[in-house]
Amino acid sequence: MKKTRQPIAAGLCVAALCVAVSAGIAGCSGPRGTTTASSPALAPDQLRSEAPAPGDAKMAEKVAVQPASTGALANLPQERMVIKSATLVVRVHNVSSTFVRAIQLAETNGGYIQSSTQSQEEGDRADITIRVPPHGFLPLIASLEGLGTPSSKTISGEDVTQEYYDLSAELENQLEVRGRLFQLLKQAAKVTDAIAVEEQLERIGANVNRIKGRMKYLETMTGMSTVSLSLYSDARPATEGFVSWASIGHGFFRAAQILVDVLFVILQCLVVAIPLAAIGGAAALGIRQVVRRVQVRQKAGRKAGARK
Repeated sequence: MKKTRQPIAAGLCVAALCVAVSAGIAGCSGPRGTTTASSPALAPDQLRSEAPAPGDAKMAEKVAVQPASTGALANLPQERMVIKSATLVVRVHNVSSTFVRAIQLAETNGGYIQSSTQSQEEGDRADITIRVPPHGFLPLIASLEGLGTPSSKTISGEDVTQEYYDLSAELENQLEVRGRLFQLLKQAAKVTDAIAVEEQLERIGANVNRIKGRMKYLETMTGMSTVSLSLYSDARPATEGFVSWASIGHGFFRAAQILVDVLFVILQCLVVAIPLAAIGGAAALGIRQVVRRVQVRQKAGRKAGARK
């Protein structure tokens, strides 16, 4: 059991060292600002070995990372990968019609509208974000400039070819190390050894997902260029005179509506109140007649008693 434990420990140490070296090489060769993978942590203390036993040579040979295969490198893009973007501000006479025309030009050059906004505060204005293939990038800008008078134009490009190559090499090394760790996991005879290998696999898996995500982002950004177009017009809405007859007419109309509503409410109240008042009056009259009859009878009774 001890012999099996020592090769696994040595293999983990060699795997971690290979990942650290590959990450360091990718970081040195990559462009400034390129994100590189962090090297996985070493195995726990109980699995560390100060000097590998003579029998560990075979295990070290199995775990050592071989040079990256040329199959993955053959799939790398042959042309430079450049993220192209442009910002264009154009003054036009009619923003609404020019907005529609800009959408048509984007579709003509194989692009689409990613987002758009329109506003009429302090004059008409429209902001459009267009995604277009690289081959239609410059023709689209030239067509958009013809919509009016360009006020400003900015074109930029970011070359990410070297970063993409470094990420590809780093991904290849991470996959190689992960394959060796899977072999070690199959040979693990103790639970502690398996847990240590799984921790290394988890770290490398996170690095692999991060690298693939960054590569996918670079492919998406270089596959479609971005054009930010702003259309505006200097025309201002006509100012209203001192007296707004439209406002006055609207005021009279609103007052008439309120008067009609009040009369309608009063009519409803009368329709309900008149029958209730009639019923109440009749009841009061009847009660009064009954009271009078009672009083008359009482007076007649008192007079008859006095005569006796």
